[in-house]
Amino acid sequence: MSRIAYSSLTALPGSLMPRLSLHVFSNDHGIQLSGIVDSGSATNLLPYAVGRSLGFDWNRQRRLGRLAGGLSNVESRAISVLGSFPEIVGANDIPLLFAWANSNDVPVLLGQTNFFMEFNVCFYHSQNFFEVWRRD
Repeated sequence: MSRIAYSSLTALPGSLMPRLSLHVFSNDHGIQLSGIVDSGSATNLLPYAVGRSLGFDWNRQRRLGRLAGGLSNVESRAISVLGSFPEIVGANDIPLLFAWANSNDVPVLLGQTNFFMEFNVCFYHSQNFFEVWRRD
């Protein structure tokens, strides 16, 4: 089990979030990212530029349709990558499915499909940390 502190992108108290470092790769391409662990997100989500840097061609990926909520005007495609999480013991080469957004104005999210299918997570927001471990 790994205990990870909430982190902020700004000095504002409301910006503390459960962020997780990850390395995603596909074929000969890889990129280091920081994603928000989001139990309210139905799926993992990647911005357009990240998918392109991983070598994906938008027109060759299966359509998923539009995202939900405030992003309902953003189309998405399905992509599959391998991910490694340096902060989580034994979390290397994990198959990850992402909704690849046709926008760079979306965060990297780790959601129900399929981050929460691979990992157990407990949030302790009042204490500014969360715990993550690989499911058995």
